[in-house]
Amino acid sequence: MSNRLPSTQTTPAPSTIEAWIGAFHGQLVAHPVHPTRYCVPLAKALTTAERRALSGVAERLEAELAPWAEPRHVDTIVSRVLLGFEVGRGRDEHETDVLVGEYIDALRGLPLAAIHAAAERFRNGATLKPWTRRFRPSPAEFATEVREGLIPLRTRLIHARRVLDAEVIGEPSDEDRKKVQTAAAAWLRRASEGEDGLVRPCPEEIAAAREAHLHEVGVQFREHAGPNLARLMDRLGERSTAAVERLKRQGARS
Repeated sequence: MSNRLPSTQTTPAPSTIEAWIGAFHGQLVAHPVHPTRYCVPLAKALTTAERRALSGVAERLEAELAPWAEPRHVDTIVSRVLLGFEVGRGRDEHETDVLVGEYIDALRGLPLAAIHAAAERFRNGATLKPWTRRFRPSPAEFATEVREGLIPLRTRLIHARRVLDAEVIGEPSDEDRKKVQTAAAAWLRRASEGEDGLVRPCPEEIAAAREAHLHEVGVQFREHAGPNLARLMDRLGERSTAAVERLKRQGARS
């Protein structure tokens, strides 16, 4: 949560905050650990007034996205849309009720505010999905238009939640950097020590010690094996060197 002081300015209007949701969301950066969370720099974090207003906008969007609960409300909206089409043109009351019932079933689980907005678009001829204005929208077309109108609402709600849940990060101070360097050096020192507190050699030191030991063993072997065996080993070494040189010359000719 933002640790900035509360703003002394008047709380922005909900309509203004809703228009700023995209700008707020654009300031977020990916979280370094959690793949589904975001961060925001301290200088760009929400003030207390902005956070309060954005929380109100998020609550309103959640309410608008709640499914309808009263069928008669949907009945009223659909009947107004169908007025001027087939309703009242050779259909009796029972057939009209059955027709409206089909729309209610198709719109089940959708928000009432989105249904009302789609109905307004049908009446004004400004639908989001293609529609032939000479014919009434079918129940499936009506439901598709409602769902299409939900996309920007859900997007704004997701962005608002991300902004409200974003972790505020700030630039580390010189003191914080020194603490991290000290902790890292202490960890490396502990990692290089064994359980008895002795410093463990690194792999390079182990390899160098092994090479020195083999060389010392070879020297001792030559001293105790006698001159004949030592000369034999020297001759074998010379032959090996000569064989390698021959192979190199043959490879160069080919």
